[in-house]
Amino acid sequence: MIRVFCDFDGTICPQDIGDQFFMKFAGDRAEHNFQRQLNGEITVQQGLGELCEAIPSIRRDEFLEFIDQFKIDPHFAEFVRFCQMKEIPLMILSDGIDAYMERVLSNAGLSRLPFFANHAEFLRVDGRDKILISFPHTDAECSTCGNCKRNHILNASADDDIIVYVGDGYSDRCPVKYADIVFAKQQLIGYCQERNITYFEFKHFGDVQAKMEDIVQRKRLRHRQEAAMARREVFMQG
Repeated sequence: MIRVFCDFDGTICPQDIGDQFFMKFAGDRAEHNFQRQLNGEITVQQGLGELCEAIPSIRRDEFLEFIDQFKIDPHFAEFVRFCQMKEIPLMILSDGIDAYMERVLSNAGLSRLPFFANHAEFLRVDGRDKILISFPHTDAECSTCGNCKRNHILNASADDDIIVYVGDGYSDRCPVKYADIVFAKQQLIGYCQERNITYFEFKHFGDVQAKMEDIVQRKRLRHRQEAAMARREVFMQG
């Protein structure tokens, strides 16, 4: 069986909503915080926690009003229909925040798509309306990402499955190591080139669908040897 896993920010949504949100509400601290995360000076958990604390006050309705300006890739809904027609399971994996993903997907009529992300709650704390982030899907041995995409892929896949991954950036560097077929754009292209990971470049999900239509017609699909070995190593470690 073919299984498709997709990143959200910068991929399904052309813009990085998380970055835009924090730059709007956390002020000058946001860009410096992002760079520290990329440099490995702080973990994603630490970075998101600091950014939420830097927001003086925000209500849920104010948050959603800001989020409603963002739209998904105009080709993505058709790609979802293609996967449904071909009985290809599709799951969204994000190191962003579930609250804005739920809103954007619902606005696009795609609220039933399964996804995993970091969790946000809006609470009244010390007289202020705050957004608090928790990380229900971390990996105990890896602090690179808040939401471990690798674990979701491996938990959702069988040995014989062909794993397809679609992404664009930092949090996608880990999961592409375990994917048989990779669709990449932006920063992820450079990473795949450095690591000799075969990929298909895409600009939007129309490109992804066109290539997937060709892939599903093949009589026999092969696992990418390096990806199969990486998956096997994880399972052997328990």
